[in-house]
Amino acid sequence: MRRLSDAPRLLLLLALARAFHRPLRSRNWLRPGAQADSIDKKPRRNVAKAAQRAASTIRGGVGDVAKGVANRLPGRRKGPLRIALLVEPTPFTHVSGYANRFKEQLKYLKEFGDEVAVATPDDKPEAPDEFMGYPITTLEGFRFPLYAHLCLTGDFKGEARRMVEKFKPDVIHASSPGFFALAATGIAKALDVPLVLSYHTHLPVYAERYASWLPFSRSSAWLAIKAAHAFADVTLVTSPQIMDEFKQHHIRNVKVWQKGIDVDIFNPEFRDSATRNVLAPKNPSKTILLYVGRISVEKRLEDVAEVLRARPETVFSIVGGGPHEAELRKFFAEFGDRVHFVGVLRGEALSKAYASADMFVMPSDSETLGFVVIEAMASGLPIVAADAGGIPSIVDHESNGILVKPGDTKAFAAACGRVLDDASMRERLTTRGRSDAEGWSWRAATKNLREEHYYSAIRRHAALKRERDNGGAGILSYIWPRRMRLWTGQLRRYFSFVFLKFYALAAWVPLRGMSAG
Repeated sequence: MRRLSDAPRLLLLLALARAFHRPLRSRNWLRPGAQADSIDKKPRRNVAKAAQRAASTIRGGVGDVAKGVANRLPGRRKGPLRIALLVEPTPFTHVSGYANRFKEQLKYLKEFGDEVAVATPDDKPEAPDEFMGYPITTLEGFRFPLYAHLCLTGDFKGEARRMVEKFKPDVIHASSPGFFALAATGIAKALDVPLVLSYHTHLPVYAERYASWLPFSRSSAWLAIKAAHAFADVTLVTSPQIMDEFKQHHIRNVKVWQKGIDVDIFNPEFRDSATRNVLAPKNPSKTILLYVGRISVEKRLEDVAEVLRARPETVFSIVGGGPHEAELRKFFAEFGDRVHFVGVLRGEALSKAYASADMFVMPSDSETLGFVVIEAMASGLPIVAADAGGIPSIVDHESNGILVKPGDTKAFAAACGRVLDDASMRERLTTRGRSDAEGWSWRAATKNLREEHYYSAIRRHAALKRERDNGGAGILSYIWPRRMRLWTGQLRRYFSFVFLKFYALAAWVPLRGMSAG
């Protein structure tokens, strides 16, 4: 029989055991976002009051969530938001469809009356201090060897955290994948603010191409994605195909960020002969195949060579720039003036370039969405593209474009030949493509983003906080604030160390074919 003096010790052990083995929901909470999965599916009674009580307990000074959370639930009028936008790379001096998405988002958030503060790394002298009246905090960054043209950051000096703490946002929206996404996660959890992570570069495809020398490169990429998005209240992806992949890898709370386009800017009416001379200075009368975008290895632009060999009447115009341009010029040297590198175009010049070409080609198998494909459709071009990534969510095979197995250069050339030889097919593809492109607008996309995805993140965050405040997380609910402060400090030190090691490795070990981005 145990001595009486052991009783307090046994009681303490029982209390601890109960704290860590409360109903299964306590362990669910250890997998961030797991419990909130059911919030939208099974609404609870008085959920508005519950969310309001949960939000009212958020530590003073961080977030204005308590002010009207009940009004932000479905069926209620949704008021203005305070949004902290943490973006890497910068959308203001970096040219890509990704950058255009964020700038259009800011334009229409302004129209809806929301307040936004932006933090982004940039080391270019033309980096702006504001955009659409919204302040921009420009962070110090570094150049990563594999993507030397991009400025990245880990917020090692805590500038972004101080900006967020001062701004007191209702929600943080950060881009992923990247070093800054990890920092944004730490900031959101330390300050107890709802977090939305939007995913823009399909890391597994890049890992296979640039780090194939590493064992398990694709599975390691998925592991990194799962770790980065584990604490997000909502994860946004740019296509249903990417969303399906995320769900197959058990990533929770995934939604599609609706795409948008300005069909007044991208329009067949901009077609003119002068621009054809820009696209093909020595061959303006030939059939112009157009590509618009970044010039990098994963775009597979070499696949178009098979089309040029099979169809002597075609020329290839490449609009854009990137790290692979010098190598690509050498590759296409055999075709002489049939391949023309136009450079970066913007505004009206870009609109005219689209409208003045004869066909748009996209052999890339790494597009998470493919904004340029939508722009080409709106401009009245027939599309031939790789059946991969997010492109199938835009291109309906044989309806508004032609899809080809990625990497099959002969099939790609044959598909281009079919379209060039069949006038009725070209007419059908371009008419349907223009019609489909008109179905999207940036205003509708941004309205959906703020009223569905941002408020969904706020609801989930409030529900999880309610569970913690009610003891649903057991003893962890009492140590969470301090635990997260310690976690973010350790995270910053750890990733600083890992970054330095990896940077040294990448700088000193020659890696063939990895210098392109």
